[in-house]
Amino acid sequence: MPRGMEETTATKRKFFRIANFPHAIGIIDGTHVPIAAPSQDEEVYVNRKKFNSLTVQVVCDADYVVLNFCTRFPGSTHDYYVWHNSNLYRQFQQGEFGNSVLLGDSGYPLEPNLMVPVGQPANAAEGRYNTSLKKTRVVVEQTIGIWKARFKCVHQKGTLNIFGVLISYLAV
Repeated sequence: MPRGMEETTATKRKFFRIANFPHAIGIIDGTHVPIAAPSQDEEVYVNRKKFNSLTVQVVCDADYVVLNFCTRFPGSTHDYYVWHNSNLYRQFQQGEFGNSVLLGDSGYPLEPNLMVPVGQPANAAEGRYNTSLKKTRVVVEQTIGIWKARFKCVHQKGTLNIFGVLISYLAV
């Protein structure tokens, strides 16, 4: 995450340039990293797409740099649960990032520091908000794609026989 006022301001400026979204310091999304079936509690690792995985929370900046990973939850875990049980969530709750926000998709709840799409935009302003959010959120989807292309073992089903710790190191 950005450190200090200067870095935070620069990060916010970069996000604003994408689609005029103010106060953003990161974009959050969840992805599934396929794993070999564990010997215990296999059912909790089966995700909604019916394969064994870890649910990995990724936060990136406007330059496609991964700022934060949370890799400790099985594949059946929903993105919002991972968010609410992450160290990053606690940091936001403690006010470490001031009025800064993360941008998320509809898999997350709207919170003071987490902006998500309006379900059914009722007016032009809400439509513009959704458009701006969508244009900005593309960055995290592309970042995850780049990460998975660079490290094939986090993309190929059933090949990863390790857990969260190494996945965090693969982001480097």
